[in-house]
Amino acid sequence: MTAANPADEFFHPVGDHGAWSESYYFNFIDHTTGVGAFTRMGFRPNDGWADALHGVYLPNGRVIFTYGRRTDLSPAAVNAFGDADPQVANLTLRRSEPFKRWEIVYSGEGQDVADPTTMLAATKDRPEDWAKPAHLDMVVGFDTLSEPHYAVGGAQGHFEQTGHATGYIRVDGEEWKVDGYGVRDKSWGPRTWQAPSGSASKAAGPAAVEQGCFINWFSMNFGPDLALGGTCGRTADGSFRGKGWIQRDGETLSLDSMTMTTEFDPTNPLLHQRVQLRATDERGTPITVDGTVLSICPTKIPRRDGVTFVNEGLARFETEGRVGFGISEHWHAVLR
Repeated sequence: MTAANPADEFFHPVGDHGAWSESYYFNFIDHTTGVGAFTRMGFRPNDGWADALHGVYLPNGRVIFTYGRRTDLSPAAVNAFGDADPQVANLTLRRSEPFKRWEIVYSGEGQDVADPTTMLAATKDRPEDWAKPAHLDMVVGFDTLSEPHYAVGGAQGHFEQTGHATGYIRVDGEEWKVDGYGVRDKSWGPRTWQAPSGSASKAAGPAAVEQGCFINWFSMNFGPDLALGGTCGRTADGSFRGKGWIQRDGETLSLDSMTMTTEFDPTNPLLHQRVQLRATDERGTPITVDGTVLSICPTKIPRRDGVTFVNEGLARFETEGRVGFGISEHWHAVLR
């Protein structure tokens, strides 16, 4: 375990690697209404830009999707940010006391998408009415419930932290109050977004596309006293294995021997429908979690040889007789 360093809440000195990145991520779901969101803001100063993905899950599978970008960055500019709040386009992340409280603030245009899976297709191939313009306003506070769990620290790091989210989301004339739980993370250092060698495949049919899945990331909250998170990567035998963490009654333990299996939509293997997680904590206590994906908001990262889809699935999870909600995120590399 790496000790929490308050300096990690701020911008780190930009490294020399061409793919150096610093990113902030939040998700949350209201367990009563099912309304939730994910937000990722990433800075790539050696490339001269930063962007912000923001997706809001609404009832009946509807998603408000926004994307913002700025191109005024340089390593010197980012190094001069100091304690400034991260901001890209209409999205601002307001930082309060390190590791204690943040606010996710958005005010501006968005795309109101009734069927977000249409975003798997290129824009030119989507139906004419795939989205309608909407105005999104939201202010959601994220009060942390635990100390951050570091996967790695130092010059290249990553941590995750659970929290209680409260606030409001407004879309045109509609409003939803938010009172739920979620997970945030912070990463810094080189990030190339590429699949491991041999895991990407030509988009020549459903079987080939399915073989392109190479990362399963997840987080889930069952209330203030129980949460899990982690990452499984595709191994040589095709299984997904990895490590994670479990927070129970205020104590955080590592998860080892972790595996995840996925059932995909038989008509579109880019879409996951159900997942099962099995793991053992560092004290030897096993846990099994079953998840059902309720809605998927696809996002994509261009590659020189194709595209990486990062499909953000809002999911309902069950374990030990309890029901929780969270994000089941699957990465697919598709070559063109």
